[in-house]
Amino acid sequence: MRDHAAEILHVIALDLDQPQTAAQQYRKSRGEGGRETGDTPAETHANVRLAQGFSVDAMITEYRALRASVLRLWAASGVVEYDAHNMAQLTRFNEAIDQAIDESVTRYGELIKQTSNIFIGILGHDIRNPLGTITMSAEYLVRSGKIDEKAAAPIKNSVARISGLIEQVLDFTRAQFQGVMPVQRKPGDLAEQLGKVLHETQVRHPNRELLLESSGNFEGEWDEGRMGQLLSNLLSNAISYGERSARITLKMWADKGDVSFSVHNRGTPISPEDLGRVFEPLARGSLANAGAERREPAGLGLGLFICREIVKAHDGDLTVASTEQEGTTFTACMPRLGRAS
Repeated sequence: MRDHAAEILHVIALDLDQPQTAAQQYRKSRGEGGRETGDTPAETHANVRLAQGFSVDAMITEYRALRASVLRLWAASGVVEYDAHNMAQLTRFNEAIDQAIDESVTRYGELIKQTSNIFIGILGHDIRNPLGTITMSAEYLVRSGKIDEKAAAPIKNSVARISGLIEQVLDFTRAQFQGVMPVQRKPGDLAEQLGKVLHETQVRHPNRELLLESSGNFEGEWDEGRMGQLLSNLLSNAISYGERSARITLKMWADKGDVSFSVHNRGTPISPEDLGRVFEPLARGSLANAGAERREPAGLGLGLFICREIVKAHDGDLTVASTEQEGTTFTACMPRLGRAS
């Protein structure tokens, strides 16, 4: 804080020298006070601290120390009179410190969001491009007869898996820094949309039994791509952790206002302690290390978090129930129309 304390305190001192009406004080308390153009010392401090690797919590602690130091020196000066004027100035000083904290935290958040956007751009462009080249090269080798389709399959599957991981990281980053998973709802039949995903999954896993049970009208407004991603993640989870010989069931039902669907599988149940955190990002439960039923690597631990965010973005809820007797069921319930519709 020594780097910018003098500049921050100078701005505060100038502010304290200016008369202030009750209306001006009220606007300041709401963060609506006027400001000059250019960066404030508090914003500059945030720029430097982020570049130096400070966390936002550490930066706020600096302001706490600055506030305490000034008040301690003021009390020790021997000239303190606890009259109305000095108490008003003390209040204004604390408000000015709070404003400086707000400026620093806001700037810090803006810079983090910029960094996030750069990160998304790098993943979306600089990594996807070489993956596309790998896929094209594998297809060329097959067409030229240098390798057969069976030999190329592991290459293509690995590229698809890496691409999926990239998409998960992108979605996680968007959800974290935008506050909600972006969706574009359009009219459509959810049963048709999910049926396509179920068929595609069956083609990829011909040795697993996948069943669709549906009844009702599934017209509504959905982001078809996100809905496909949601079901694909849930099916992948069921295939990875479900009993290999047991059926996986996609069940759909609807009423006048809501549409629901569930994915059910048999197998080792999710432990009670893991049920409460199964949708948390980067959280892997004890099942991830059990090894008894798993068929694939665990990935990044983002799949179920992304599923929940997709359902939330459609104004719905995603729940899970898991027991030895009943198996594991993930259930999504969403209104047919978005809140703005």
